[in-house]
Amino acid sequence: MDFMMTFKTLFNSALTATMLVTLSSPALAERLSVKEWGQSFEKSLTKDSKKALQLLDFKRLERQAVPNCVDCSVKGKIQKARELFAKGQYDQSLALYNQVPRGTDYWFEAIEEKGWSYFRKNEVEKALAQTKTLLSPQFSEVVSTEAFFLQALSNLKVCDYKGVFETTQLFKEKQKNRLLAVQELGEEGFSKAFLKFLEKVDQLPLKVSDLDDSMVAMPVLFHKDITLQKEMLRFKVSQKAMDILRQRGSHPTLQSELDQVNRKSFAAMKQRLQQLAQQESDFNHKILQKLSLVEVEAIQRMHADLELDASLFAKSKFKKTSVDELVFMDDGRPWIDELDKYEVIAKKCPDNIRRKM
Repeated sequence: MDFMMTFKTLFNSALTATMLVTLSSPALAERLSVKEWGQSFEKSLTKDSKKALQLLDFKRLERQAVPNCVDCSVKGKIQKARELFAKGQYDQSLALYNQVPRGTDYWFEAIEEKGWSYFRKNEVEKALAQTKTLLSPQFSEVVSTEAFFLQALSNLKVCDYKGVFETTQLFKEKQKNRLLAVQELGEEGFSKAFLKFLEKVDQLPLKVSDLDDSMVAMPVLFHKDITLQKEMLRFKVSQKAMDILRQRGSHPTLQSELDQVNRKSFAAMKQRLQQLAQQESDFNHKILQKLSLVEVEAIQRMHADLELDASLFAKSKFKKTSVDELVFMDDGRPWIDELDKYEVIAKKCPDNIRRKM
C-alpha cells in the first residue's frame, strides 16, 4: 500500500492483525499514552508505512483508550442503589453504597447519596456524618453543591440553626469561585483551566489523579464523560501526529487531513464541555434557591414566637404533600410565597427541643 494513500481510505478498511499487536503492547495495556503512541507512530513511519496509517484509526483508538464500559462495577452498584432508594429500600441501598471503594472517582457521589438514604430513614445524625466528610477542608471546594444542601437541611431538621448558617457561609466561601468558573464555561465553552488541563493530558481514560487543581474550576466528574474523552483523544493524537510529520517535513496531504480532524475534535470538545457546564450551572442555581430557603426558615424559626409542637404540624393544616416536598408554617411573612417553587421534605424538630445559638 502506498503511504501517500489518504488515511481516510484505510480508516474505513479492515484492520490487520499487526495493529492489534501494536496497540496491545504492555506499555498501552491499561491506559493509552499519547506520548508512547507518538513514539510508535514515528518509528512506523520509517519501518512500516502501512502500520503507521493503521495507528491513525481513531475508532480503534477510542475502543482501546475510552471504552464505553469504564468503572462498570462501581457504576452498576450506584445505579442499583439508586433504584432501591427510589423504592424506599434504604437499608439495601446503603449496603450497595458502602461497597463503593474509597479510591474510586465516584466515591464522593456514593457518600452523598448514602447521606440522603440516612436522611430518608430519619437518621439525621448519620446523614450529617456523611456531609462532614464531604465538606471537610480537603474536599469542600470540589464536591457537588448538593452536599451543602443536604447538610443545611439536616441541620434544620434537628434545629441546629447555627449549623445551617455555618453551612451556607461555608458554601459561599468554598464554592463561589467554582460556580462562577463553571458558569463562565457554560457561556464560553472553554476556559484557561481546561486548556491548561488539556495540554497536560497524556493518558486515557482519564482518572481523578490527572486533574490537579483544574477540579476547582470544572463541572463535577467532567473527566468521566465518554463523549468528551473521545474528542480529547482525537485532538491529542491528531496533534501529536501533525507535530511529528511537520518535524520530518513530510506527507503534507496527511497533515492536512489530520488538521481537519484536529479542528473538528476541538469544536466538538468545546460543545460538549459547554453542555456539561450549562447542565451543572442549572443544577447549582436550584441548589442556591434551596439553600436560601433553608436559611430563611432557620431565621424565621429563631425569631418567630411559634410553638413547634405536633399540633402545628397536623396533617389537616397543610395540603397533601409527597415525600419530596417541604412545608413550613405560614405566619404571614412575605417570603413564604416562594414555597411553591421549592420541593423537599422535613419534619418538626425532635421532642420540641430547639437548640440555641
